[in-house]
Amino acid sequence: MPKNLIVITKLFPYNFTEAFLESETPFLQEKFKKIIFMPLLKGRIRPNFSSLTVDDSYNILYSKKTIMIIRILFSFDLYQSLFFHRKSLLKKNMFIACIKQQIHMQTIKCIIKNNPSNFTEDTIVYSYWFNAPVYAFLKLREKYRMKYRVVCRAHRWDVYDENGDMPYRKYCIEHVDKIFPISQDACDFLTKKYGYKDKYILSRLGVQKRNVTTKASAPFNFQVLTISHLIQRKRIDLVLNALTVFALKNQDISIQWTHFGTGNMEKDLRMKVSSIDIPNMRTTFMGYVPNIEIIQFMEKSTVDVFMNLSTSEGVPVSIMEVQSYGIPVIATNVGGTGEIIDKDNGILLPSCPPLEDVVAALEKVYQSDFNRDIIKNHWNKFSNAQTTFRHFANLLYNTQY
Repeated sequence: MPKNLIVITKLFPYNFTEAFLESETPFLQEKFKKIIFMPLLKGRIRPNFSSLTVDDSYNILYSKKTIMIIRILFSFDLYQSLFFHRKSLLKKNMFIACIKQQIHMQTIKCIIKNNPSNFTEDTIVYSYWFNAPVYAFLKLREKYRMKYRVVCRAHRWDVYDENGDMPYRKYCIEHVDKIFPISQDACDFLTKKYGYKDKYILSRLGVQKRNVTTKASAPFNFQVLTISHLIQRKRIDLVLNALTVFALKNQDISIQWTHFGTGNMEKDLRMKVSSIDIPNMRTTFMGYVPNIEIIQFMEKSTVDVFMNLSTSEGVPVSIMEVQSYGIPVIATNVGGTGEIIDKDNGILLPSCPPLEDVVAALEKVYQSDFNRDIIKNHWNKFSNAQTTFRHFANLLYNTQY
């Protein structure tokens, strides 16, 4: 059995992205004798994670991009990559992606050469994302005839390749030991597009149990919650339009919409909201706040529905989080979202719903009386961190590679 684990992340245990790793890490520690975290970027260590073993060589070397670019200009691998992808170099960002991938290659080559004892047959290299480092570790393993294993998770952008900038994708899938997609939809997509069905093992993410059930509002009150970046993909403008129509059709209902999160659409959305004069509708943009403040809001406020109308998702943490409080959900059927929503805990809309469908969903939720205990039971079955991350740690340790 493998004894050592090297975890490749973007930032964890620094800053506050990759939040799922906070819950996952204790289960990894139960299984592996030695764990080294290698984040691509450096930041401020998170509270309660200062005891982790962190190797900053990745972010230190990667920050020296000028040196790495000079190195790859004299590398045969770069020109081989550009030639291999010649038919797609003009599509979107493939040219830049090939260069970035080779920068990772040169960086990881230095890491392996400086610490070969970390990369033995007793080691699993686990990338939290299915991205450029996966290719680098696979190619270097082949080049130097090393015996470490390489696995990765696969989420959203690193599954569906929406930007068309994933070089050597087929090579990675052919040579990686295992891929752990976070949704069945991701497993099916990768199988259909690339084959290699046996490479993929479904491994869901999850959130921690909450001992509070958020209450519904009093009659003739309707509290709507959204949590997301204010970017085009999240379609918050569609949320606004639907709530505006709903409010005009139901002037006897007092509607409160609260949004947590910021982004490049915030200014425009605030302007649109300020131009709407509907007495029974009030909107509050909370901006970016620490997650604890969102949790406190759900524990202390009434919430009648959570909305997520994204054009693309993996499995949204926000939906898992609100379900753990018993809150019903209206969401679009994209990525793995449909795997955690059914008629008992919300309404699943088409991937590109017309405005009238969203308004109809709001009316249905307002008129319905969802059993919040059933919603929490559904969360417990699919998204309980204690179950999902223990399952993943066992898979990682016991799978035959």
